[in-house]
Amino acid sequence: MVNFLSLDKTLQAMLPCSSNNQKVDFVVPSRDIANPLLIWQIKKMPCAGQIINTHEKPLSVARKNGVLAASTDWVAMVDDDMLLPSNWLTLIMKAIEPGIGAIGTVAVHKNPHVAAYERVVGTVYNLSKLDTNPHINNIIIRRDLMKNYNPPKLFFGEDQYFKRYVLKSGYRWKVLPFLGATHLGTSKNYVIVGISYRRYGHFGLYKLLRRTVARLIFTPFAALSNSSFKTFVYLSRLNVEFLAGFAKEYVTEKL
Repeated sequence: MVNFLSLDKTLQAMLPCSSNNQKVDFVVPSRDIANPLLIWQIKKMPCAGQIINTHEKPLSVARKNGVLAASTDWVAMVDDDMLLPSNWLTLIMKAIEPGIGAIGTVAVHKNPHVAAYERVVGTVYNLSKLDTNPHINNIIIRRDLMKNYNPPKLFFGEDQYFKRYVLKSGYRWKVLPFLGATHLGTSKNYVIVGISYRRYGHFGLYKLLRRTVARLIFTPFAALSNSSFKTFVYLSRLNVEFLAGFAKEYVTEKL
């Protein structure tokens, strides 16, 4: 005689998303209409729950309120200028374990100059181990962590602020290697980035020195890998802008 109750439990265990707690809601902040390709990609993912598209500003507030509006234990936060492979959620959920509060993945940039730089750096150092990039543009996070988060009204540098909050909450922030996520975003104003990184304590002098030396070493190799002098000029300009912003804020503090 078949034990249908036992069979039902076995079948549920085989299904990756047999309960709401195993699904993952998505928060996709956007300025206006959400990226239709990204929304389509999410809808095709196994275990994807509801998609919460928010237009709140600043982005940090949109992320918090969006996550708290979700109904799942873990929530994905994905920027509107990202594209994800169909197995992104399945792979990232496999990395969930006790003690982890957030999980991001290394994303490749559509910008060919930035992509060349990260490709070169990645040949000598695992990009998922870099402590200066939390990859907040494609992460999953424990929903409960957002309850006590006081989001700063920042755009540049909020990822560093948020990572520190998660760590201070007693959880680990994990970054997985490249799983197929693509960042379509345009370049930032690196003078403002430099100012923010100094003003809000994201970089001390040690990290600034480390960043500067790395840029000096790897920028020429990135240009060579692209066979493009434009890559050298582009990356050098970003480096100078960042240092100028950082120095400007440092001088302002001392006046």
